[in-house]
Amino acid sequence: MMSEFAKTAGSPFVAWHERQQRFWQETVLRSRPAPAWTTPNRVVRENDTARLRDFSQPGAGGEAALIVPPEVNHSAIADFAPGQSLVEAVRQHGFARVAALEWKSATPASAARDIDDSLIEIREAIRALGAPVHLIGLCQGGWESAMLCALEPALCRSLTLVAAPIDFFAGAGFIRAVSAVMPMWAYQALVLMGGGVMRGEFISLGFDNLLPLERYALKALTVYNHIDDAEWMARFQRMEDWYRTPKDLPGQLYLRAVKELFKENRLIQGRFEALGRKVDLSRIECPLALLAGSRDHITPPPQVWALARVARSREVWQEEIPAGHVGTFMGRLAIERHWPRVLAWLREKTRCA
Repeated sequence: MMSEFAKTAGSPFVAWHERQQRFWQETVLRSRPAPAWTTPNRVVRENDTARLRDFSQPGAGGEAALIVPPEVNHSAIADFAPGQSLVEAVRQHGFARVAALEWKSATPASAARDIDDSLIEIREAIRALGAPVHLIGLCQGGWESAMLCALEPALCRSLTLVAAPIDFFAGAGFIRAVSAVMPMWAYQALVLMGGGVMRGEFISLGFDNLLPLERYALKALTVYNHIDDAEWMARFQRMEDWYRTPKDLPGQLYLRAVKELFKENRLIQGRFEALGRKVDLSRIECPLALLAGSRDHITPPPQVWALARVARSREVWQEEIPAGHVGTFMGRLAIERHWPRVLAWLREKTRCA
């Protein structure tokens, strides 16, 4: 309650006080709904690890496109909002059958799930849709998709990687810098603190700490300055609801990725083993599309382009998008200007109806 003095001090103070209240109510005190999918879909396969969501148009035929989101944060980022949906972009540009995996949050019971299990999940989703598919992997889902395509090339009609590191040492990525100096025992301690899983809150905090000035100061100032802009606030809150909804990773999967990929860079070197075999990226021969963000501080473009050097694909498309990490697959600019020509190229090279 404001004091009588505050009430009589004049309207500027009252307006300031009300603005402060709105800021807190619209940010810290606001109830956060779970992220939701935008495009109508049906779940066609489900287990303790993931759901397979089918967004296909009624009566659609032909080869399917399967989107594999990262296991970090909610998978609905692939179908974020009207005008910012990769699912809808793929549907609108020649691929009538579209599906996406929705990874579930890890639990103590699934803490021992490994990268191999993720590859099996992607493989079973492909089989459920009917191989081969047009595989589209986002970030972690990208390097997992590349692994599976190398191990079982017959599953993939084409392979598209978006903001997905293949050479984890290339470029000046912030995660590369952190993983180079942070000892393995520190990562193990975080998993131990999470009861065997890597807590989503820890992951989000780690991403925030990569850009502390932006995340802890400039973002709050920007929100405060837009508090009266309902349209801007709605977009901001939708993104915050996605980013701040915690999603845990299996501890074993997380620690193996840190050690063998981020610290040892085994994938590009041909030393990474999955499903009982070494992953040989030169076995990838299908049409290959690589997309990276010019402002991506998590996966700089050279980490993505590296696959073009080792794959045997005769048809390769590289697209650099003026965006950050997630902006490459959900930003309006990417969806409106860049993805249409990438998808047109894929249709041309694979003769997709």
